[in-house]
Amino acid sequence: MQTTYRTKLVGILTHPMGENLIHQILSAAGTIAGADAACLLFDAPVRDVTSPVNALRTLGASGVYLDGRLRSSASGIVDYLSDEAHGAGVINVVTFNGDQATGHNTEARAMISVLERYRDQFGSGSAVVLGGGAMARSAAYVLVRHFRVKHLAIADRTPQQAQLLKQMLSGTKTSTQIEAHELFPPDIAQLLAEARLIVNATTLGAYPNVEETPITIPDIYHNRQVVLDTNYSPAITRTLREADQAGATVISGVEILVEQLKNAFELLIGTAFPAGEIRKLLVTNENAA
Repeated sequence: MQTTYRTKLVGILTHPMGENLIHQILSAAGTIAGADAACLLFDAPVRDVTSPVNALRTLGASGVYLDGRLRSSASGIVDYLSDEAHGAGVINVVTFNGDQATGHNTEARAMISVLERYRDQFGSGSAVVLGGGAMARSAAYVLVRHFRVKHLAIADRTPQQAQLLKQMLSGTKTSTQIEAHELFPPDIAQLLAEARLIVNATTLGAYPNVEETPITIPDIYHNRQVVLDTNYSPAITRTLREADQAGATVISGVEILVEQLKNAFELLIGTAFPAGEIRKLLVTNENAA
């Protein structure tokens, strides 16, 4: 595309460099929306994310999108944090406004938006978050601070990660009872069976290992549960397929992806995000694959 001095520059930082879905979607959305914006992909090692962010800031970019592990390494490069970025310790979007850089967490905002319609089904009960990475941190923060679930269990294959997340959330004023566990299905079977909401924030079940699942215990799911899998490729993972067969309400990671990119696009470019068209593109590409 032809650029002018009015064109908004958006940096998308990732590591390692390669084909990047976020870059593809934001670029496609800009074209569909007719936005005067250029989304450029850069390699930014975790140990030195500050340099490329500051370089883009100096060049007059409107902001940057941080992908992958970079989301948990950017707290020192911004002047202000949104509530979600501060509470979860995760930043995936940085916007520049003059000399001010603000960190945002659009993944947490997306979870709030997507889960809000199911609040009555799980809000007064217990929840289980599987995983200990950036997405799990966002999910746990949302459940404790926004939905205020009565009981939250965090389970990760590395127990120390679950314990660190518990400590971070327990340091805030909350009435939620928080527990940390190892992600070892027999040990958390009772917690899973009693949960009204289960969030898979691990990569188990994502392409190419589509037959993996973090829950291998039979008869865990039931029709009083909501099950969200944050993986989006495939849109319906084995976890969601088995939960759906048991009568649970299932939510695809595609919904989280589209909503969080909508928030990111509108923060960075300031134009309405073509959510319907992007959702169709994601489904079409998956079916073609």
